[in-house]
Amino acid sequence: MNQAILSFVLAAVVAAPGAAGAGDPYFPQDGNGGYDVRHYDLAVGYDPTSGVLTGHATVDAVTTQKLSAFDLDLTGLTVNRVTVGGTAARWTRDGGELVITPAAKLADRVAFTVVVDYSGVPQVTDDPEIGTSGFVRTDDGFVIAGEPHGAATWYPANDHPSDKATYAFHVTVPDGLTAIANGRLTGNSSRGGRTTWNYAATAPMASYLATVSVGRYDLRSYTANGVRYTDAVDSALTAPEHRPRTGSRMLYSQAGVPAYKRISHLVDVPASGGSLGFHAHVNTADSAYLFVEAHTVGDDDWTTLPDETGYQMRDWAGSMCDGTLPFLAHYMTREADGSCSPTGTTGAWWALSSFNSGPGDDSEVTFDLARYAGKQVELSVTYATKPAGPGEDSTERLGVFLDDVTVSTGQGSTSFEADGDTMDGWTASPASDDNGWKSITAAQAPAAGYVITRALARQPEIMEFLTSKFGPYPFTEAGAVVDDAPLSFALETQTRPTYPSDVFWYEDKAVSTVVHELAHQWFGDAVSVEKWRDIWLNEGFATYAQWLWDERNGSGTAQQQFDRFYGLDDEYWARPLDDSVTSPPVYLRGAMTLHVLRNRVGDDTFFRILRTWVATHKGGNASSADFQATAERVSGRQLADIFTAWVFEPGKPTVVK
Repeated sequence: MNQAILSFVLAAVVAAPGAAGAGDPYFPQDGNGGYDVRHYDLAVGYDPTSGVLTGHATVDAVTTQKLSAFDLDLTGLTVNRVTVGGTAARWTRDGGELVITPAAKLADRVAFTVVVDYSGVPQVTDDPEIGTSGFVRTDDGFVIAGEPHGAATWYPANDHPSDKATYAFHVTVPDGLTAIANGRLTGNSSRGGRTTWNYAATAPMASYLATVSVGRYDLRSYTANGVRYTDAVDSALTAPEHRPRTGSRMLYSQAGVPAYKRISHLVDVPASGGSLGFHAHVNTADSAYLFVEAHTVGDDDWTTLPDETGYQMRDWAGSMCDGTLPFLAHYMTREADGSCSPTGTTGAWWALSSFNSGPGDDSEVTFDLARYAGKQVELSVTYATKPAGPGEDSTERLGVFLDDVTVSTGQGSTSFEADGDTMDGWTASPASDDNGWKSITAAQAPAAGYVITRALARQPEIMEFLTSKFGPYPFTEAGAVVDDAPLSFALETQTRPTYPSDVFWYEDKAVSTVVHELAHQWFGDAVSVEKWRDIWLNEGFATYAQWLWDERNGSGTAQQQFDRFYGLDDEYWARPLDDSVTSPPVYLRGAMTLHVLRNRVGDDTFFRILRTWVATHKGGNASSADFQATAERVSGRQLADIFTAWVFEPGKPTVVK
């Protein structure tokens, strides 16, 4: 027997199937053994009507043992054909495993290519701990946020963070839809009513970070400090906030804080009484209200009016008594205990806001003028705002859109049309060119996604800050996908984080979330976990980045954040930090661990540890033990007491500096 034949026989004897999991104690079936993926080329097509995804996945890998068979992770979907090295291969399905037997066994340390053709309707993942994730359909397409194992719901993968690879995406969708993926757009082309969008992600990426989003998006691309940003925002979120109910115009309060904006009209109320009504679309902060003021002409008997149902206009005054708007003393009083009473020097407080009726709600309200029967009354529809107090929403809201005012006497009934007398006798104060009430068309209305626009516009500023702390940005592309999708969380999908729209209701929270997801580009994306139990290295670091951002902006120090959370009850400390995947400790206890380390070694050394960590492990994977080793090497100190107490053991650690 010659040597070549002998080698073949020996290879055949020792070749074995690759493991059906990567050995992660939390998710034993995630990932696979026997090979290392180097590159995925994913060509997918999507039909929004049926929800069917068709895929042609080319997986380039290298064996890490002699293989007689191997697995790819694939949940659901129908496999139509598999080849290995260009030759048809046998396959079977075993739960979430696609078990592939090549025509010839594979030797150790050889490159091979697997091609899988598949199709079907990807299924969303609903997990009681993390909520909705994976492949999530929307009204015009889909978004993908696949942590921890959503990749397998839409392409065959070695679905574990320990096997990072580069990617190419070719996404074919009906003309008029846009596809967004990780990395750089390399081009698109249309044929037969469908457009193919091509992207290249050339930095190694964990499978759960791979993403594609399809829909009608408004795109904004720009370059800042050498980084190319692409933001894709669901066009439904950038449409005008509100449209006229009738005709072509409506009255808009405009924004601005603080402000006191009125439209006023004199009304002669018959002896039989009368009424005032209008439609209002309110988008207000906690410290902003719409209300109707009234007083008898010639008398200082100002009051505000409740609506007839008693439902819309509430008597809750919030913190409006702080003196910013002195005229409100007619309607409310600061009590000795600090509360704001809804009665003042001449009248009572009744007002409408998003806080008591819901954000962006449309309200139809009617007011009874019987108390002014037989008198002349001055009516004012007023929008008032003041700076937010402690704990209040500080987002500068759009304000109020007013339409179809009806006065039973006819005086002042109007829809604010451009008919020669737009205001129909109502007087605006201040004048509209002073940021007061203004008649506008729908096209002139501000977009609903104004918080999205403002938050995403701060990405370069945030990136510059994070770079100063963590070292150079690990990639060349950045940006965001924001979709009106039923996702339960934002995700740091590499180079292009994915956000559900509800992240962007409160502006401070939205910016903080953007900080968190961008910080993940260093911690979680560039440096990925070896096992899911190390997830605090992702979430704790990104949470601490939020603390650092707040510290930089004067919104509280990291020490104050630490002190706040150190008081959590014993149940919170019951498990070691490296013994959880999605629970709050990986975020908060993780950040607290970093703060303890920072206090021990000092700021200069602490940030040098973080920069060294990224520079050393960029493009790869690392563990909690690796981080301890890095911290000890850079600081020149033994830090086992910190890592033992804060990471590896249960119980509430004692703070020792």
